[in-house]
Amino acid sequence: MKEGSIAQVENVDESTLKPPVDDVSPLKRIMFLCLIQLQARTPLDNFGMVDRYSRATSELDAAISQCQELAPSPPLAKFVDELPRLKDIRVWVDQQIIVGAFKIQQKLHRDLPPTTLYAYGTTYESASYPGPTIEVIENVVSHIRWENHITDSQHMLALDKSIMWANPRSGGVPTVTHVHGAEAHSTSDGHPDAWFTAAGDHGNAYTTQNGTYPNAQPPTMLWYHDHTFGISRVNVLAGLAGLYIIRSNEDSPDWMPKEKFEIQLVLQDKQFFYNGSINFPNVGNSPTNHAQWCPEYFGDTILVNGKAWPYLQVKPQMYRFRVLNAANARVFELSMENANLSFVQIGTDQGLLEKPQSLKILTVAPAERVDLIVDFSTVPGSEVFLNNSGQAPYPEGDAAFSPESTRSVMKFIVSNDVNQNASITTQTLSMIPAVLKEPEALINTTNAQWRSYFMFEMDDPNGNPLSSLLSNLTWNDPATETPTKGATEVWEFINLTPDAHPMHIHLIKFHLLNQQEFNLKLWEEGGCDLFNDASRCLVGEPTPGLLNQVGPKDTILAMPNKVTRLVMQWTAQNGGDFPFDPTTGPGYLWHCHILDHEDNDMMRPIKITRQAHLFASLSNLPASPAPGRSRASPIQQLPSPPAILAIAIAHATVAIFTAMT
Repeated sequence: MKEGSIAQVENVDESTLKPPVDDVSPLKRIMFLCLIQLQARTPLDNFGMVDRYSRATSELDAAISQCQELAPSPPLAKFVDELPRLKDIRVWVDQQIIVGAFKIQQKLHRDLPPTTLYAYGTTYESASYPGPTIEVIENVVSHIRWENHITDSQHMLALDKSIMWANPRSGGVPTVTHVHGAEAHSTSDGHPDAWFTAAGDHGNAYTTQNGTYPNAQPPTMLWYHDHTFGISRVNVLAGLAGLYIIRSNEDSPDWMPKEKFEIQLVLQDKQFFYNGSINFPNVGNSPTNHAQWCPEYFGDTILVNGKAWPYLQVKPQMYRFRVLNAANARVFELSMENANLSFVQIGTDQGLLEKPQSLKILTVAPAERVDLIVDFSTVPGSEVFLNNSGQAPYPEGDAAFSPESTRSVMKFIVSNDVNQNASITTQTLSMIPAVLKEPEALINTTNAQWRSYFMFEMDDPNGNPLSSLLSNLTWNDPATETPTKGATEVWEFINLTPDAHPMHIHLIKFHLLNQQEFNLKLWEEGGCDLFNDASRCLVGEPTPGLLNQVGPKDTILAMPNKVTRLVMQWTAQNGGDFPFDPTTGPGYLWHCHILDHEDNDMMRPIKITRQAHLFASLSNLPASPAPGRSRASPIQQLPSPPAILAIAIAHATVAIFTAMT
């Protein structure tokens, strides 16, 4: 058992628990499943039987935890656990609360032994996965002290030290918490290099563990999660995530379901060993380059609010569901199995939509949130299944990463007590107004700064991904995104990879401007240059985004072979100045929210400035990947000598200007 584990058996010769790897027979698996079933009914743990065999089984499984070839989770019955209601902390006055990270054990399924997790809570006893929902009031400042009480000498999941990561001097498990979507000073933003450990080590951007959140933005559901440099994927998978809801200081409208009829749903996928521990690869897909790193982590078990395939008993009336995709890499395409039911989406990442929209399929990428209404009054006395048709990797997918088990999410059991709730069931979809909020003012892009970025994968000689990069730059390269405070900008992402990337920009909201097809084959043949004449590879006219992409966003899915354009203003969401100085502190960032990509350099810094950048047109001119390959090789073709000079001037200018401001 790894050092720092919660439960340890004394005086046990570990070698006696390790039969040969080829001795993992189906019979032994069946015997262990029987022990699990008996464990729930008899005190076998008094004799250490289950603990000893589960540890042996776990070590055997771990020996073959190859990237994207993980041993299947034990067979688990679906819809046997009730959906948990998340714990909550209400911070409705200007006061400080303390939220720590702890090592806990928690049951994630009736038939699975307790799983060891890292989790948030105000105390060890209250810590849970997901963490407690923090509820605050619009325009009421909240203060949160984030603490780290994880005393393990090393992470409980395999870390790849060939990629850049926090790497604390004294060992341990570093953490730093980002409130995703919050308007906050960069010292409270959870900067990746602001990490700290229980032993007192910290990163070079660390200033304080006391976060201040003005909450001066429209009511919405944000979330908080670990953002430590190089290990977000393992910290979030281990359980360090929770919801952060900004409530209106006014009463909700009569038509909107509230209290027990408003339910938060946190979606994740994981893979498990037979002893309940998380199955995470300890052998990478290109082990000579990255010993453990895996391009994407996909689990075969879907969890909602910390339970595998739960059920929820509902009444035949309207419910409000606020959904977060907290998965490392999986994109969900949600649908109700009953054809009589639809989703009515009323909100997205950063608040309400202007108008409600009815959807049969709802696409939710990692880190995205959706606010929706479901009316069960049309299906009393029935069972309704929430399904997932999203392929992994998204959108085309590989059948190996989307087994049948990932097609189910949860089940709703609709009661038949229509008469009992006659006064309530009059609340139907017809009550939802045609307009949910005043239309936002159109953003004038005439004088906007345009920034163009490309995304691609670097492969080893065998075609195995080594990393994904943004415009050929890494996290440690100087900031090239230096927006002026108050400026309007248009960003475009040219996705040269075969997969979609959920892109997140810290501090601000944005809107999708449009999307346009990109002729990847023409670019591969050298028919266009990404910075000088990329327009030659554009196909057709720009089109509006998909329905799930409308509204105020902070995370957007950039689809493959497309150009995705966003419009944003570097102002507070109310259009005015921020209630803090965003030009000070360690700065902000933007990145892919596939956490495995983020951890391996698909992340870039942002430094906000007080005045226009003199060389803004040169500030994002990295080397273009060599035409002729959509997945670039580890050694990139150098640009032409004039381009090299331009890049050098740009980087020098950025460095000088940043130092001056």
